Amino acid sequence: MDIKEVATETWLLIGALTTTVAFVAVAVFSPHWFDPKPDWDVSDGCLGGLTHEETRPTAHYHPKIMITVDGNYLQIPENTGIDQTGCKGGMRWVHIHNVPDWENNPDYTTIHVETVGSKNVPLGSFFEIWEREGGPGITDEKKFDINRNGVSDWEEYDITMKVNGEWQEGSLESYVMLEKNDGEKIELFFTSK
Repeated sequence: MDIKEVATETWLLIGALTTTVAFVAVAVFSPHWFDPKPDWDVSDGCLGGLTHEETRPTAHYHPKIMITVDGNYLQIPENTGIDQTGCKGGMRWVHIHNVPDWENNPDYTTIHVETVGSKNVPLGSFFEIWEREGGPGITDEKKFDINRNGVSDWEEYDITMKVNGEWQEGSLESYVMLEKNDGEKIELFFTSK
């Protein structure tokens, strides 16, 4: 065996080992690098409607959400994202049909996600739709982080989130609801500071 061949094999082995160690280090110490990037344009998507061409969704799934503010359940209005300004006669790609009977049995509200093509649907897109002109809002004077700068527009609250019973870190607006997680249960907790 020639010394040059050994040197080349050694360098290739060192390179492969270094790449593997770097990949594992990123996966362990910065797993958010592998998180899907949100497709923020989904809040503008419209199925049907007076001004949109007729399209059929290729993805259709149902994350569930429950919101509490200082221990009190916050009911999401029926038909959020349906027949809304900019989508008259149609439905936004992210919308609500009916809601649970909150007085007798508070429960999760089903979010319908129906997109054309595979999208990484951020939870914040639902709140953008909820706050739009012609659609319901959380309150008249409050909005979520619509400008997506990562700063809560609800400064007097600590906001935490669970998904399927596990506490989540990071921006709730950027949390991506994926088709493969159909039926996931999202809980948002707003607690006064």
